[in-house]
Amino acid sequence: MKIYRIQESFVFTIFGASGDLAQLKIFPALFALAEQKRFPQKFWIVGYARTIKKTEDFRNFFEDSVRKSKKKKLNEHQEKVLKELLNHVFYFSGQYDQEEDFQRYKEFCYSLTQKRKYMHVAYFSVPPTIFEPIVQNLARIRDSQSDDIRLVLEKPFGRDEHSARHLFHFIGQYFEEDQIYLLDHYLGKKAVRSLIPLRHMNRILNLMLKGREVANIQISALESVGVEHRLDYFDQVGTLKDMIQSHMLQMLALTTMSIPIKKDTSSIQKEKSAVLSALEFSPEKSSICLGQYEGYKKQSAKVKDSETPTFVALRLQINRESWYGVPIFLRAGKKLSSKNTYITLELKKFEFQSSDHEPNRVVIELYPDEKIHIKLLDEDGATARLGEIGASESIACQGDYCLPEHGLLLLDVIRNEKMHFLSFSEILASWQLIDAVDHFLEEQKRKPVQYLAGSSGPESQTLLMEGTPFRWYDIHEQNGNK
Repeated sequence: MKIYRIQESFVFTIFGASGDLAQLKIFPALFALAEQKRFPQKFWIVGYARTIKKTEDFRNFFEDSVRKSKKKKLNEHQEKVLKELLNHVFYFSGQYDQEEDFQRYKEFCYSLTQKRKYMHVAYFSVPPTIFEPIVQNLARIRDSQSDDIRLVLEKPFGRDEHSARHLFHFIGQYFEEDQIYLLDHYLGKKAVRSLIPLRHMNRILNLMLKGREVANIQISALESVGVEHRLDYFDQVGTLKDMIQSHMLQMLALTTMSIPIKKDTSSIQKEKSAVLSALEFSPEKSSICLGQYEGYKKQSAKVKDSETPTFVALRLQINRESWYGVPIFLRAGKKLSSKNTYITLELKKFEFQSSDHEPNRVVIELYPDEKIHIKLLDEDGATARLGEIGASESIACQGDYCLPEHGLLLLDVIRNEKMHFLSFSEILASWQLIDAVDHFLEEQKRKPVQYLAGSSGPESQTLLMEGTPFRWYDIHEQNGNK
């Protein structure tokens, strides 16, 4: 498979370069690109942050981040790649809301590029509250509106529909929509990116993934770790806004959207937006389950009275003819018994089938393995046995897919490919749904129930399926039994 290599020189600035996101995701992604020889001869990586430090200190910070991201000691080749990459890394200290600092930053960049203009990628590794001054100051220091500046904004995009809409209007005053890349790192995962090609190119799979064939849809994003170093941020948003608002709704949209004949960015985003706009939440107690793992409030004095949920299970439906009456169950949580992410589509049974029989299932596994399972019934005497047929043993690591998610998305930004980024309409539709859920929770004064760390989460999650023949599918089940 052909590997894309960047030909055009560029400046890549990370705003918030001293933060966790840069350290844990962006620096290792840049190293992965360098390791695969993706970079041109001339490029500059600039870390911009308020912390005062020298370029040498920032390079040490960058290097430490890369080493910590590797499970093994770097080999001789990797050591050479890292040493060379660090020669392209620089640091600038400045405030985000001071135009004079951005003027100095502009001169700093010109000193690196010898006053030549190159593509400039600005990565916002900062909280959404800091987006606006950076956008405004970047616009003020550019020489003309024709400057090739690309803004990469990582979720969350606002905190509700109103703030997201305000943010989009604000950015639109200064930059064109084609310059803005709205990044959800789940869309950089190989398995998620494979959903559209798998459905587009495999008729048998796409025929099964239709509302007339599917009894219910389940998406589970389960984590074994707790909030860890993200406590301050997480306590402000909770699992509903951290995981479901973008990550899980995107997976749902990619699974249920109509496959356009023309596979381009505009068509894909339009179909995803259509699904997201049609999502509905029934304001009933049995439509949502909230949980918080025991010990959450003991992690810091700041959260000792917190009612922020670390587990959410949600029941939705798609108000479209093609998916009418098909219930959708989403669940995401932390400090659970295992770390798994998977999409389960249970197919409808024949009317004459026994209720004791397990349903046929299409299971799209995203983590830790990246596989598709098609589970069919195989009659063995009088006992129904659930067998497994692997439609795809794995989603192979080939070409551009052999990159971490942020590396692949950064590559997309540079080659001006927006298919795996979000559109404004998708984000607004997602917030409309989450706002409806939030409003219901506030009205009901719902608080999360406690659940044991290392468990499968709150027992009340089963109430979402009460009155139906369905139950949560556990990917660890074998032959239909836990």
